[in-house]
Amino acid sequence: MEGLRAEAGGEKYYLAVSRTYLTGAMPTQQAVAERLGLPFRTYRRHLTGGIARVCDALWRQEIYGDPSAAGRPRPALRL
Repeated sequence: MEGLRAEAGGEKYYLAVSRTYLTGAMPTQQAVAERLGLPFRTYRRHLTGGIARVCDALWRQEIYGDPSAAGRPRPALRL
């Protein structure tokens, strides 16, 4: 999660994800958006982007064993 903050523009993603799922989780996403002072659609965009970035970081850690492997491409999905 702290890696989100290190990315350029990552603070907005960090706030959306952390306020939704970690610190001071509120009962609804609408309540989180209001608490952050964001329109609901903007909050949802930040939340979606944050979740995608966390997933990418977890994939990099799983595949490469290095959570800081930011420069490596995302592994291709095999079906």
